[in-house]
Amino acid sequence: MATRFIGGESGHRSFFGGIKSKTQLVGLAGCVFVGFFGMMFTGWPGLIVGVLSGVVVYLVTASTHRGSYWERRKRRARWKERQKAGTDRFIPYSAAAWEEASALADLATSKEEKARIMAAVRSRPDGADGMGWLDARTGKPGIAWHAPIGEDPYLSVAFEVSGQLRGAESQRKQDQAQSGFGSMLAGFAPASKLVSGVQSITRVLPPDLALNEAWVEDHLAADAHPKAVRSYQEVLERTGRDTFVQRHLVVGRWPLTPDFYATAARYGAGRDGWRLLMAAEISSLARSLRAAKLGQVRPLTARAVVAMMLHQQNPSRPPLMVSGVKADQMGLPSQDQWNSTWVKGTNPITGEEVVWGHRTAMISAENMETGERTPYWLLSLLHNAGSGARTLSFQLETVPAEQARQLASKDVVRDMAAVIAKQKKGQLVDPATDVNLKSARARGADLMPGTGQHGVNWVGFITISAQTQAGLTEAARRLEETAGTSAGIQKLEWLDTYQSAAAGTTWPIYRGTRPATPTLGAKMMNQLAGRGEKEEKVA
Repeated sequence: MATRFIGGESGHRSFFGGIKSKTQLVGLAGCVFVGFFGMMFTGWPGLIVGVLSGVVVYLVTASTHRGSYWERRKRRARWKERQKAGTDRFIPYSAAAWEEASALADLATSKEEKARIMAAVRSRPDGADGMGWLDARTGKPGIAWHAPIGEDPYLSVAFEVSGQLRGAESQRKQDQAQSGFGSMLAGFAPASKLVSGVQSITRVLPPDLALNEAWVEDHLAADAHPKAVRSYQEVLERTGRDTFVQRHLVVGRWPLTPDFYATAARYGAGRDGWRLLMAAEISSLARSLRAAKLGQVRPLTARAVVAMMLHQQNPSRPPLMVSGVKADQMGLPSQDQWNSTWVKGTNPITGEEVVWGHRTAMISAENMETGERTPYWLLSLLHNAGSGARTLSFQLETVPAEQARQLASKDVVRDMAAVIAKQKKGQLVDPATDVNLKSARARGADLMPGTGQHGVNWVGFITISAQTQAGLTEAARRLEETAGTSAGIQKLEWLDTYQSAAAGTTWPIYRGTRPATPTLGAKMMNQLAGRGEKEEKVA
């Protein structure tokens, strides 16, 4: 089975070697300037100030298993600001909700309290901030239009897939599936491609045994012995214990770049040209997903996407249940706490009110143990991390091979320099540096011309759900334990103090990725490429 190195990428490697945070590097660099210029103008006092400042910056930004002191201060400040502004609550906008909030605000004794009450009523939940629809027609693929604060606008389309492997499959089929998915990602690397990456989502749920129970009630004899009834109930309980069912989704992302506008103009004027271009892009991506052996592929309508989002907020709703769903009503009432968000909803089967808590963590290369992994290294997070509902999302943006090779080469040079420097001093080579060097060389070999491989900018998110605080705490503990012992994840970065927004990273809308920064050479070549030649409109 093919293995690949994960971890140790140059995206979080310092110029001086090793793994350090950008905040720490910037702070230490500032202290060096303070010490240098301080010594020039004041002598030894300036140098002492620079040295002491460096010590303080290092201690404040030093990484621990609970993050750095600087990160904790930022989280506390953000949480206080959210509580003060009233954005820790969400009430879906409606005329009735607005009137009720206005009535409460009129009773407020201060302007701050009035603003806090009104701020809770919003049209979009935090996880779907700035989201609308380019195409929300019934029976047509839903094309979401995103303009979140602080990010470049983009379009997204979600697909439901049946998955690559079902049951016991041969090694040959597994290899074909892996190769097919890799080839699909590599196909997105050329600059001519408008789609920039894909989000793969696996939704894990306990099995729903309601149909089995209903069948028993319909076929149970009136004079059935109580022991027989209890025996069948025991069978159902054992069947559902420590088992799960999965749903797989794939989301494509199309940034609204000058190339997109120029290409869409050849299909038609304005938004009509966008829709015609996206129809061709959706068909192309669906073919690529099928070629990647992802089974049955079906683009979701706008209502189906929102239905999935509502299900993830309220797992008591069946997935993709579009009955009563409106494309512009994406959120349920929620209340944030420091490390979770709690959503109020209704069980559509029983009609009773339910409350679900959610907590989201980020998986990044910075927190990974560098080493070889098979394509199934995340399975433990799906079936060995507790029996509750959870969603695992990975967002993959392809980086052209030329740029990825440069980054891998820089890693090799820095790690070799660190090894040589220690050998000259007669010191033992740090095992972490040795592993990072091996990883960089392996990535460089994978990216050699002719292999057809490209680099990737990736980030993962996982959301866990429970109906009680105790259940959510236990689920988080179990997940952290499994991540560290079975998946090689040194630390799960819990996105606390803004969990309502963090939950959107596992919704089928491709949120949470910071696009890869192209090299200076890549930027220059993009400028030279222009926006393409003028062509006739596509019929």
